[in-house]
Amino acid sequence: MEKILRNWDIDKVLSFKKAQKGVVNHNWVVKTDKGKFILRGVSFDRKLSELVFEFKYISYFKEKNFPYNLPIPLLTTNKKKLVRSGKNYFWLYEFIEGSIKSNFGKNELMEIAKMLAKYHDILEKSNLNNKQGKIEPFLRKPLLKEAEDYKNKIKKKKVKSNKDKIFLKEVEILIPIMKKLEGRTYSELKQYPVHRDINPENILFEGKKLVGVIDFDNVGIINDVFLKDIAVLLQQGCTDYRKRLNFSNARYFIKEYKKHRNLNIKEIALLPEMISAIFIEDFNYVYWMILNDPERVKLNRLKRYSNAAQWYWKNRKKIFGKLK
Repeated sequence: MEKILRNWDIDKVLSFKKAQKGVVNHNWVVKTDKGKFILRGVSFDRKLSELVFEFKYISYFKEKNFPYNLPIPLLTTNKKKLVRSGKNYFWLYEFIEGSIKSNFGKNELMEIAKMLAKYHDILEKSNLNNKQGKIEPFLRKPLLKEAEDYKNKIKKKKVKSNKDKIFLKEVEILIPIMKKLEGRTYSELKQYPVHRDINPENILFEGKKLVGVIDFDNVGIINDVFLKDIAVLLQQGCTDYRKRLNFSNARYFIKEYKKHRNLNIKEIALLPEMISAIFIEDFNYVYWMILNDPERVKLNRLKRYSNAAQWYWKNRKKIFGKLK
């Protein structure tokens, strides 16, 4: 770690501690004579071109006076924004003061709605292009292929682990749901390099005021609709311990967002199916994490995400009725 940190002119390193939050990437809080920083170790499967676009993207929002703190990469002593060590890339940004809210109340949801509407306005007017093209609605075919591939590999095993058995049982329920996802309305919506991960761990508050947004990993990897950001916020920030929607908070967030940007009835009707698909996406990813980085993910998430996906799918008409 100290060898990597020598790439930046940050004076003497006093301490560094790995952050507990985060699933995909590894982050360290670094204290030096010059202040606090975040060293970000990027997932080994990230491409350099994706990271270059991410940095360009963040810089663009700063130039457009996005009124929230962003993780701006610091230049190394060689005037580069990242370094490579082994299979991983690392980059550094100044620590953003603020705290993570584990639960969102009305004030937090009002602040997030205002921020997200401003973010979407700036992105809509930009020419930012990650050259990834359009995705299929709900990522339906990629999710199906991934699930089927995992299922077939597990079935070939002579001895199946507990995680394999859980995955097999749940995926047999989820595959029919994936096949029924209808993407006509989704395909009519324009796609952009959106954040796709507006969850409590990526939004920083000072008291009641939203001050920062972090983790823009997805912007260089994939495009999606603006509604995706809203769906993820509802999925992650407006649910109970079973991951079921808190209708009062969800309605309030939608009402606040609509004060700043239009959200039509067709888009609201799409939200339950979209959230169901997000939980299936998370279900697949949890299994990938169990195989590749098991120390940072809990096995019980497989069952929890599967149950959540099923609930949103089965109750999609009721949920729409509550939200509209």
